[in-house]
Amino acid sequence: MKVVYWDGTTVKLPPLEKPVDIVINLCGLSIARRWSAQAKKQIHNSRIEPSKALVKWCLEAEKSPKTFIQISGIDYYDMTTMACKENDSAGSTFLARLAIDWEATTKPLDKSNTRLVIARLAPVLAKTHPPLQPILLSTQCFLGTMIGSGSQYFSWIHHEDFTTIIIKMIKEQSISGTYNVCSPYPIPYATFIKTLATICRRPIWLMMPSWLMKTLLGEMASLVLDSRKVLPEKLMAAEHKFKYPEIQQALTQIVKPECTKNSTNNHS
Repeated sequence: MKVVYWDGTTVKLPPLEKPVDIVINLCGLSIARRWSAQAKKQIHNSRIEPSKALVKWCLEAEKSPKTFIQISGIDYYDMTTMACKENDSAGSTFLARLAIDWEATTKPLDKSNTRLVIARLAPVLAKTHPPLQPILLSTQCFLGTMIGSGSQYFSWIHHEDFTTIIIKMIKEQSISGTYNVCSPYPIPYATFIKTLATICRRPIWLMMPSWLMKTLLGEMASLVLDSRKVLPEKLMAAEHKFKYPEIQQALTQIVKPECTKNSTNNHS
């Protein structure tokens, strides 16, 4: 494996023994920051400019990559829909427009020999990374908090399922187009935080009303207050087997993996 550092605008690879077969585009600054006008511009440009550069490189390479996997987000959708699927309409929020623009950078690949897969990704649950990391830490420290009404839906995916799906996308040539990468069982936020508290054997005793979140975080409060109910319809139609499809099972494995060793069954 070779690590190549670049400026995000020009792709210059050192001499390689073999052509690049797979490109997985994960470029982009974290959205977990207060969304000032400057921050929004940085978040946007950190995705759009590198994506354009990668696509341009693919089209001009002596031997084009076989597969290009573009990571996007489930915030693409108009969340007023009851449960969003791959063919549902786009939204108009900041994150929706960001996803639309990000995906649009890959359009030139439609006329190439490179197989294009767009993975609209839900928040990935892992012990050492947001969004779970800070929520887990506060819950373990007896600061478990119900944010908003708790009725807002939360779509998610276990980090092992995320990895498995990306590997599937790499290996299976029949996969192309847009896929929602999320658990088939989105849940209300209240269910998520109560399940986590139960596993940690901690109470949920703090309440953070919506108005206070909006005062503290501004537009960024939508990350936790907006409902996100998204289904992986295409993966389900292909009978993909999720290792951790339900939140109780997923959080138990992450927080207390010793409780799930040798007891996890695959679910469709």
